[in-house]
Amino acid sequence: MENVATKQSAIEIMAAEFVNLLERGIVPWDSSWADSGIPANLLTKRPYRAINLLLLGAYEYSSNYFLTEDQLARLGGQVYRGQQAHVLVDGIGFRSLRPYEVYNVSQCGNLPKGIVLENHPKQNPIAIYKEIIEQMSCCPKLLHDSEKGSYDIREDVIHMPPMAHIDSPDEYFAQFFRQLVSATKHPSRLGREDSIEPAMTPMSSDRLEELIVEIGAWYLRSFTGLRVKTPLHGHGYASFWIDFVIRNPFVAHIGCLHAQEAVEFILGTPFDEKEALDYVADEMLPF
Repeated sequence: MENVATKQSAIEIMAAEFVNLLERGIVPWDSSWADSGIPANLLTKRPYRAINLLLLGAYEYSSNYFLTEDQLARLGGQVYRGQQAHVLVDGIGFRSLRPYEVYNVSQCGNLPKGIVLENHPKQNPIAIYKEIIEQMSCCPKLLHDSEKGSYDIREDVIHMPPMAHIDSPDEYFAQFFRQLVSATKHPSRLGREDSIEPAMTPMSSDRLEELIVEIGAWYLRSFTGLRVKTPLHGHGYASFWIDFVIRNPFVAHIGCLHAQEAVEFILGTPFDEKEALDYVADEMLPF
């Protein structure tokens, strides 16, 4: 059974990985897996989740399949000399949060032919966007009546500029996805405001919500095939998040988890914990 020290250690390890990317000038939610596919385990083909997904996606490999060393051994392959593993935590949201390591397929040799699947081109983003809106349970009302995107939780309304007033359809969708993720905090959906750490100050809670929105919108942009990235951030943007995560190590983990839950709510794909346990029992670790 897990203990507090183990869980805390894992959260601190992931926070350090998060900060390391920012210190290298990589803002994870400015990346995209639209062309390389969602980061997934090569053997199970199951996508990773939450902070695992964010950290792996930030590297923008040409193919986003990953393996543990044990899985690689099953296939008769090996890691190329000098390659550094990516540290993840197992059981996001349901198990021990113990650290483990994976390698991208580009870091490995002697893999069986044909096991790494080619990425399939995405549909038209507009078609996927419409599908998301039509199937989303309890979708908020959308009004095209403002100069920039915003979400009003009191009225449960997303306000957006008319598409003709924005530079490109991709930019419209990028703005809209941010507001759609924000709308999942409404009590009729995930009620996220009631689940945020009670010890956090109002300002810290606002920053955590901002992180949730950034990560959730990043997922939806990649999912729909948008190749646009968010505009270049101003001086000090990465430094702000580095300082915030260092002072609050748990926000990297909890922010990614809430963002994952928001995306799963929007897409109607809730996480099946029972099914996941079957994979973890066999040490397949696809999460």
